[in-house]
Amino acid sequence: MKQVENLEGKVNYRLLKSKVAQQNLRRLDKNFKSFFRCHQDFKKNPGKYKGQPKPPRFKQKQYDNLIYDYQAFSVKDEAVFLEKGLSFPCPKKLVGKTIKQVEIVPKYRYFEAIFVYEDDETVAKVAPNDKVMAIDLGLNNLATCVTNGAVKPFIVDGRTLKSLNHHYNKRFAKLQSHLKKTRDRQWSNRLQRLTERRNARIADYLHKATRQVTDICVENGIYRVVVGDVVKSLNQINLGKKTNQNFVNLSLGQFINKLRYKLELHGITLEVTNESYTSKASFIDGDSLPKKYEPSIPHTFNGKRVKRGLYRSQNGTTINADANGAYNILRKSNPKFSFSELTKKVGEGILDWLHPYTRLKIG
Repeated sequence: MKQVENLEGKVNYRLLKSKVAQQNLRRLDKNFKSFFRCHQDFKKNPGKYKGQPKPPRFKQKQYDNLIYDYQAFSVKDEAVFLEKGLSFPCPKKLVGKTIKQVEIVPKYRYFEAIFVYEDDETVAKVAPNDKVMAIDLGLNNLATCVTNGAVKPFIVDGRTLKSLNHHYNKRFAKLQSHLKKTRDRQWSNRLQRLTERRNARIADYLHKATRQVTDICVENGIYRVVVGDVVKSLNQINLGKKTNQNFVNLSLGQFINKLRYKLELHGITLEVTNESYTSKASFIDGDSLPKKYEPSIPHTFNGKRVKRGLYRSQNGTTINADANGAYNILRKSNPKFSFSELTKKVGEGILDWLHPYTRLKIG
């Protein structure tokens, strides 16, 4: 309490509205509680973490977010009023909606406003059932989606994002090298504009892609979605400098986060599971799947990848390599699921399920 009393006497704290200042204290309290929980868990399970958790620190040269709850701002004449002399137009989509919270996020050259509002529209809910979709994330194929018989497999094209990334990396390197030579600096307004434009285009693409995947799940009554944890997999293996750079810059975790909240609106659950060895094991042969990546223990599998995008089983049957990985992710989440069970549900059209050619058009 003594620290809080000292903080309340500071000039910056007193300049804020009491409701806004209290939100900062609540967030600090939440962050410390999270740190203590992580610290206790780190003592019991140190292998789950990359390093020892550290407590929250002061932001020396950064502004923090400001949170205005419904008691700290007002909406009049299609405008949002935060402070005296500080207001901005209300977004057209939110006119007439009940806005519960406005969060001001500082950016490099501007401030971003994030709105939390009540949506009165009725959303279709999916009833609990045994229909499952598994998603294997990648580069050229951003998301290869397969099911246990609910709908034909399809692919979300990732080449558009890869092209955006390639152009960004090329332009960024050229501008930064010129900047270091002429001004001995590493950042500029041009680099910032380039980065912001690239981030906006990628976020837009991911939003549209996850919306289409969600719509397919709702239309076909899929109740559970399982996604391979590509982040942990990349921490354990090296795919080469260029490939690792593409994976990092694409931020596949954004795809999972955007997909998660869209699915939850319809009552669909999303699980992130370990995807180790899913690309090496043969789905058709039913190879055993180790629970986690163990580089010191050798594992043998009946099938292998014969060329780019093609996996061949022991008896010579070929399957799309990404579809093979996605089906193995499905097997990890449900060990009872097998190639024979899928064949019974699909029948003669099994080849169309092993080689998905349907690509979603995003845009």
